[in-house]
Amino acid sequence: MSRTCSTGDGPVFTTEAYAVVEKAANSRRSLYVPSVLEHAAELLTDMWATGEKHGVTPSEWDWTGDMAGNTLDVVSRQYDSAPKPERTIAQIVSLHGYLIAALTSKENGLTARLDESGVIVERGPDTPRGGHHGDADVDVRIYSDGGWGFSFAVDGASVTSIVAPASQAGARQVAEVLRAFVRGELRSRALSMLTGHEGGN
Repeated sequence: MSRTCSTGDGPVFTTEAYAVVEKAANSRRSLYVPSVLEHAAELLTDMWATGEKHGVTPSEWDWTGDMAGNTLDVVSRQYDSAPKPERTIAQIVSLHGYLIAALTSKENGLTARLDESGVIVERGPDTPRGGHHGDADVDVRIYSDGGWGFSFAVDGASVTSIVAPASQAGARQVAEVLRAFVRGELRSRALSMLTGHEGGN
């Protein structure tokens, strides 16, 4: 199998492993940034390589169930589970600051501001309709006891998880997901998550 690397010192994984992890991600109720998919693909690549040492080819794992999805789920816990100890207010403020900088950067070009507990991103003309009148902005935040999440900025809105590192680099990747949502590029899949109705990818 061909191996590829995301960066010079980044995770090493096969293109096949990345493809099946990405496919598994499309059946989950979270959105995943590329570095998390690469992390899961690296683990799956290593598991396949270990299997091959014992005469088990990657295709033979299929009968055991959703190995790619299970690998993604295990890796995601490192990003989406409650940190110990929980994040401090100062850490949350810092991460939200990184997020605002990324959202409003030249590359993303969105309008965003801090609110009481997160970041409000102004909707654009192609943002899916949300909220009572269909004109709600987007609320994104990182939780003290969990990972990143976003919703429409209205009371009682459903929250969709964005599985990403709790770091400046993670905030940049979250900003890219939000840019795609605000510009309507994630419309059907993300909207189905936010409204609780299943839709296409």
